[in-house]
Amino acid sequence: MHKVYFCKMCQNVLGFLMISFLFAFNANAQTRITTPNPILRYDTKYITLDNDELRKLDSNNHNFHRYNVTEKQSVPYYNLGNYGTAYYPLMFQYNRNIGFSSGYNSFDLYKRNKLDIQFFDTKTPYTDLDFIFGAKEEITGGADFSMNVNPQVNFGLYYRRNSFKGQAKLQESVYNNFSLNNWYRSKSNRYEIKSVFLFNNVKNQENGGWAVGNIYNDAIYKGKKNKQFADVNLQTATQKYTEKNVFFIQDIHFGKKEIVEVNDSTKQTKITPRYTLEHEFSYKKETYLFKNYKQDSTFFQQHYLSTDSTHDATKTWNISNSLAFKNVADSTTKIPFLYKVGVQLDLIKYKQFYNNKFITDIKLFAEIKNKNKQSKLQYFANAMIDIAPKYIGDFEVDLGASYFINKEIAIELTNKIQHRSPSEKENFLVSNHFLWQNNFKKTFHNQTNLVFNWAKQKFYINFENHILKNYIYYDTATTLQQYNKNLIAFNVQIRKDFEFKNFYIGNTFWVQFFNNKDIIKLPTFAMLETFYYKGGWISGKLNAHLGVNISYNTNFNTPKYQPALAEFYIQNTERMKFYPILDVFFNLYVSKTTIFMRLEHANQGMFKQKGIYTSPNYGYLDRTFRVGVNWQFYD
Repeated sequence: MHKVYFCKMCQNVLGFLMISFLFAFNANAQTRITTPNPILRYDTKYITLDNDELRKLDSNNHNFHRYNVTEKQSVPYYNLGNYGTAYYPLMFQYNRNIGFSSGYNSFDLYKRNKLDIQFFDTKTPYTDLDFIFGAKEEITGGADFSMNVNPQVNFGLYYRRNSFKGQAKLQESVYNNFSLNNWYRSKSNRYEIKSVFLFNNVKNQENGGWAVGNIYNDAIYKGKKNKQFADVNLQTATQKYTEKNVFFIQDIHFGKKEIVEVNDSTKQTKITPRYTLEHEFSYKKETYLFKNYKQDSTFFQQHYLSTDSTHDATKTWNISNSLAFKNVADSTTKIPFLYKVGVQLDLIKYKQFYNNKFITDIKLFAEIKNKNKQSKLQYFANAMIDIAPKYIGDFEVDLGASYFINKEIAIELTNKIQHRSPSEKENFLVSNHFLWQNNFKKTFHNQTNLVFNWAKQKFYINFENHILKNYIYYDTATTLQQYNKNLIAFNVQIRKDFEFKNFYIGNTFWVQFFNNKDIIKLPTFAMLETFYYKGGWISGKLNAHLGVNISYNTNFNTPKYQPALAEFYIQNTERMKFYPILDVFFNLYVSKTTIFMRLEHANQGMFKQKGIYTSPNYGYLDRTFRVGVNWQFYD
C-alpha cells in the first residue's frame, strides 16, 4: 500500500509540472526588446533557491579549460584516473547532514542538485552550449536554455552528458544531468511558484584497478595504448546511481497594495512584499546499485548472499514538505534583520534486501541575517534541530560575521557546530561482500573558519579548523570504526595573484596538520600555480590566454578504493610518490564564444618516475590533449 501511495504521489506531481509547462507555452508571447535598445538583448538575470536577488551572469570564463568538476572545488581532489570516477579531497573535508542520510555520497560532486538550478528572467531566449572532446571515446557537453514567454512566466532546460572511456581496461565512466524548470509570478506579485524536474544518473565500470605491479615501469605496458591491455581485477562490475526528483516551491507574498498604471486604459494592483509564506514539496527516488556477474573470489573474500554474482541494491523514496514564514529583503518593517522560521517533515522509505523500513524525520529551522547589504558588518545565524524520535538530539548551528574595513578588505569569521546521527549505511549494511550492524554514537563536529580577503591585491587566506568526536571511518580491513577521542584537523589556504601588464601569475597553497595521522592520511602540502600571457592575437583583435597550470602535493599513503562499497579506506603499506603535474592551455575569447586547447599531464615521462598512482592500482591520467568550445546566444 505504501508503494502504491508513493507511485501515485509521484504521478500527481509530474502531472502538476506538465500543467505548469503547458501553461507557460500557451501563454501569450511578448516581444521584450526593441531596435533602439539592443543592449537589452543581453539583459539576462537569474536567481537561485538560496539567493532570491536577481543578478547578471558571470561573464568571467577565463578558467573554462578547467572543466572537470573536481577542479572547480575550493580544495584539490584526486579521482581514480578517469573523469566521473570516485574521488577524494587532498585537504580534510567533512560535509554531513543531520537527521536521515542513506550514506551513499561517493559521486555527489557529479550530481546536479536543486541549489544549482538557475531561474532566469530574460528579455530574449538565452542559450549556453559547451562541447569538450579528447580522443574519440572521450566527450562531454551540454546545453542550458531559458526563455520568458511573457514577463510572468519563464521556463528553462538543462542537459549535460559526460562519457570518458579511461586509460585502463573496463574503466568507462558516464553520467547524465537533466533538469526542467518553470518560474511563474502573478501580475499582482501576490503568488509565485518555482517547479523543477531533476534527473541524475551515474554509470561507471568498476575494474578494481590494475592487477599488475608498477605498470609505469613495466616495458610491456609502456605507452598509453598498451595500458588498455593490462589485466584488471574485475571484469563485469558496474556502479550505478540514479536520482529522480520532482519539487516545487510556492510563495504567497503579503504587503502593501498599490494601484499601478500599465497604460492609459489599464490599471493593475501590485503587492510590495513585506512577508512571505513559503511551502516546498519534494518527491525524490534514489537508487544505488553495484553489480558483478562473476564470482571474483580472488578480489572479494566474502560472499554472503550469492557465490555466482552480486546485485547490491539500495533504494530510498523521500516525500518532503516544509512550511516557512519570512520577511522580505526590501521590507519597510522596523525589525533590523531578515528572518525565516519553519518546519520540515520527511517521510522516507528505505529498502536494502530484507531491511525494509519507513522513517519519519521532523526538523525545525530558523535563519537570521542582516537587512542592510551596504553595512560594513554582515552577519548570519542558521539553526536546525531534529525532533523526530529516531534522530532526537541532532542539531546544527551555523554562525558567521564579516566586517568590511573598506570596499576592498574584509575579514570573515564563521563557526559551525553539528551533532548528527550515523547514516543508515554506517549503522547497518547487508550486501554480498560486506555485512555489519553497528551501534555508533552520534558524531560531534565543530568547524571554524577565519578568512582575510583583500580584493584589490588579490590576496586571500583561510584558516580552517575541525574538531570531531566519535568520528566514523573505514580502517585497513574496510571495517567501519569510531574514534571516541577528539580528532583535530587544521589547514590553511593562501592565494595570491599577480598581474603585470600582459602577464598573470596565480598562486594557491594548502598546508594541513592532524593530531592523529593513523586515522587521516592526507598530504601535508599541496599547491596550484597558474601562469599565462594574455593579450590580443591575430592582429590584436582576439583576446587569448596562453599559459600553464602546475599542481603538486607531497607524498602520502593514498587511500585505497573498495568498489563494492564505493568508499575509500585507510592503507598503510604503500606510500605514493608525486611530482609536479604540468598542464598547458590556450584559451581564445571571441565575443560570446570561448575556445580552449589543453594538453593535460604534458610533462609525463620527463622524470624517472613515469606516472602517478592516485590510489593503489589506480593511475593518474596519461598525457591527453583536449579541445573545448563554449557558446552563448541571446536570441
